[in-house]
Amino acid sequence: MMETCYRKGLNIDQSPVTTADLPSPSITWNSDSDVAESLAVMMQKERSVYKSCDYLKEILVDDGVIDEEDRTKMVDWCYSVVDICQLERETVALAMEMVDRFLSNKSSTVAMDVRRDRIQFQLLTLSALYISIKISTKVALGSDFFASISRELYPVQEIEAMELVLLQGLSWCISAPTCVQMAHHILTLLATHVTFEKSTWAAILDEVEYQAELAVRDYHFVTQRPSTVAMAAIFNTVNRFGKHESQHESQAFVRAVLSIIKNAEFDSIEVILATRNKLYSVVYGQDDAEVTDDPDQWYLY
Repeated sequence: MMETCYRKGLNIDQSPVTTADLPSPSITWNSDSDVAESLAVMMQKERSVYKSCDYLKEILVDDGVIDEEDRTKMVDWCYSVVDICQLERETVALAMEMVDRFLSNKSSTVAMDVRRDRIQFQLLTLSALYISIKISTKVALGSDFFASISRELYPVQEIEAMELVLLQGLSWCISAPTCVQMAHHILTLLATHVTFEKSTWAAILDEVEYQAELAVRDYHFVTQRPSTVAMAAIFNTVNRFGKHESQHESQAFVRAVLSIIKNAEFDSIEVILATRNKLYSVVYGQDDAEVTDDPDQWYLY
């Protein structure tokens, strides 16, 4: 089970959120072309507008400068917020995509300042989650709510000001395709060619979403295309669940996956497998130790 670093002060229920009740990939589409076309559009977006770079690579280590651990802490804080509000965890993926893309802008002085200030980085992430929840859920959480859960570290005015800075910095492009969305499309295509039991599809989808959540926490995947991470998670899942199916069905599944990769503009199979190996180590070989909080730096926790 994923061990999430829940933060002090929020009184979060630490029981894990499961997705066992999620439906299996749909097999009622009129044709594969509907799904394939939608997937192609998302892949075009991830290659053009919605791209992030290794924005921490050129930052010199110094007091106050953010690092990978800082980012992971904020991801975990975001997960704790959506869990207590009973919202979809994918809102965190959307929020962190905004954060990563904003900080990838090397020509932005604001982005540079945020990369060198943990307090501003927290504010940026909080504001991104605020935006993500507004655009992707039916729940209305105002800026006053986020000011409250920050224990007034960030007043409403600062949150709304950073919201505008973030939106303008992203040119108002805030509908990035996520790893989970792409995985749903890929699995829907696969479901028309592979006859797994419904319970098996549900288990596969649950495992892929679990791995996608862990990928959001790891800075390594910031520079990876969501479609690549989705395929990596699917390969990992095939490796885990394939032994429970007949050899014929397992081979059919792999052939269908390779066919999709060949006929769409995915990364090369070498890149996908390298990403798969990294994701596998994150999911199944991660350190069980909890991150130690520094109250002098992480007031949100």
